Amino acid sequence: MPTPILSIEGVLTEMKERFLANRDLIIRMTLLFALISVLIAVAGSGGAFGEAVSLGLSLLAGVAYTGMLIHLLCVPGSDEDLAGLWKGILPVLARLIWVTLLTGIMVVAGLLLLIVPGLILITIWSVAIESVVVERTTVLGSLNRSRELVRGNGWRVFLFLVVLALLLLMAATLALLVAAPFGTGLLGAAISAFTVAVVLNPLLVIGPASLYNCLTTGSLADQARADAPDPVEDLPVDSADPNRD
Repeated sequence: MPTPILSIEGVLTEMKERFLANRDLIIRMTLLFALISVLIAVAGSGGAFGEAVSLGLSLLAGVAYTGMLIHLLCVPGSDEDLAGLWKGILPVLARLIWVTLLTGIMVVAGLLLLIVPGLILITIWSVAIESVVVERTTVLGSLNRSRELVRGNGWRVFLFLVVLALLLLMAATLALLVAAPFGTGLLGAAISAFTVAVVLNPLLVIGPASLYNCLTTGSLADQARADAPDPVEDLPVDSADPNRD
């Protein structure tokens, strides 16, 4: 099946509709993982060993949140509770960690070297994690699958990522302004980290997940139009053809 022509407006609409359709579970999941991430950061603030452990646990928590939310948004019928979503990603959790590390290292290296290669990698690997969760691809297979899905829509995908980055920047600024009155001490840092996580984490996952949906099965709006009955076909035979004798 050929990849649909991507519409940036369509992906943004998909983000809104997916969030509204799963709002309660997304909010509960986001608050839980934001709290876990802050507790991990605070607990690991003493010494190099503690920071290393904290970094590893933060990576695990971030990957788990990402995978569970992708499972909810991209796998048909995934309206389970948190335990069900966790079970859904557990078989591919190790692959998700490796894909996250590999893409992160390669993208950062590309940005540090010449910038342009990093931007290209961000674009062509933008839905690699989604392919692991939904299609159960391998680590390297997910990179190839993402490149296949993006092919033909490279510039549109890149422009969507630019729009998403701007949304993230505005959301982060708002979150920091909300947390600013609490100061820069331990409490202030914890509240700031929690606020930023609550605001940014959903956008970071819902954006690429909606992009994946639009590159594969199409948006919810497209599916609704496809499933809608044809008004002409529903007319009686005599009404459907006014020239019929």
